[in-house]
Amino acid sequence: MILTQDYQDGLIKLPIYDATALVKGQGLIWGVDGSSTSTCALIDVTNTTANIFAVLAETPASVATNIGTPVIYQATCQLAENVRIWKIYHDLATGTDLDITSSTSTVVTLATMDDNLDGSWLYINSGTGAGQLRFVKAANTTTLTVNTAFTTTPDSTSDVIIIRNVGIPTGGVILNTTFDMILTALDNTSAQKMVILKNFVEGPMGCQELDITKNSHLETSGLNGRGVRFFSHVIFIDTLVAATGL
Repeated sequence: MILTQDYQDGLIKLPIYDATALVKGQGLIWGVDGSSTSTCALIDVTNTTANIFAVLAETPASVATNIGTPVIYQATCQLAENVRIWKIYHDLATGTDLDITSSTSTVVTLATMDDNLDGSWLYINSGTGAGQLRFVKAANTTTLTVNTAFTTTPDSTSDVIIIRNVGIPTGGVILNTTFDMILTALDNTSAQKMVILKNFVEGPMGCQELDITKNSHLETSGLNGRGVRFFSHVIFIDTLVAATGL
């Protein structure tokens, strides 16, 4: 892990849900986006005695920055705590990637996964179709639907890496095999938790944020053998105090 200094004075753009009701100075915690149980967006603090995670540093723009429903905005927030933000690389070793059981040009089925992976990114790490990076626009307990069809359809020889969407991850095989050496932080039964703030890819294209609304061109092919790596900016917090209002 590497300590990052990318967010001076604790200012960072994060996803906001129900932004039309929020204004500058609003206290925020992590919550659900209105469509699932995934804790993947900042929402209004309704409990006045609750700890807060961040304060809105600007009134969210009226233009949505996501694809699909519900509407998620991006807005600059001031973190309430002087927390350390870490840069953690994803493990691309073939011994820890995930096996595809079947696939079409747009839908991938894995043997084991959770139901909170909408907004993630999928990278074909090895096998047929290796080197393809796609945005996951929908997911359930068995399948991942990508936003753009694969150039080469993966098959049962293909293995994948999941770059988890921002927010508070749940425990599961996908998460535990995606990151390297932080399994206890990703274990849903552990008191120690983490929040994913940003995801990035680095390689011949430079370093770019994995945000489909800003960098849709990152849905591409031919990345294998080109030194591509993925990393996330995360914070670690005990029992989610100052994150979900607990």
